[in-house]
Amino acid sequence: MLTFRLPNVLNEVVRAHRDQFIRQTKPKNGVGVFVFPCRKLVFNYCERSGSSKSVMEYLQKSAIDFAKENPQIEVVVQPRPSRHPIIRAFYTNGFQKTKCIRKCSVDEIPEVIKSLRDHSGNKLRRWNKYVISDTPSVRGIYSPFHVNEVHSISDLKPKN
Repeated sequence: MLTFRLPNVLNEVVRAHRDQFIRQTKPKNGVGVFVFPCRKLVFNYCERSGSSKSVMEYLQKSAIDFAKENPQIEVVVQPRPSRHPIIRAFYTNGFQKTKCIRKCSVDEIPEVIKSLRDHSGNKLRRWNKYVISDTPSVRGIYSPFHVNEVHSISDLKPKN
């Protein structure tokens, strides 16, 4: 008598399909979920350059506090010899933004980091539509100015 191993084959197919589904889904903000747009900050500086003094001072004093306050962001410090200091931010949508901080003082660096942290990662552009939606309405946005007939209160009063 022959035995078939169909359940194991089916389990492998289901597991492969589930893994493929998990890889395809992207985390989205919604009810009970908040995905922080900035996922990684990379500090690049030169150890010998004078333009990197303020960055090295910030890294020694305040970088650890920033990393503890923002555990959702990976903080990486890399030396970059003979170059100006930069901060590179990587976002969940795949974009990255780079800021040169060679003329920034120690007090200005947290502002630059905060702007990179709070940025959505999308390119800045002018929005022509007032409502941004994944599923746009078929009828559009209601406005009383789209009505052809104009009604007034005198039209509603009964005539004697």
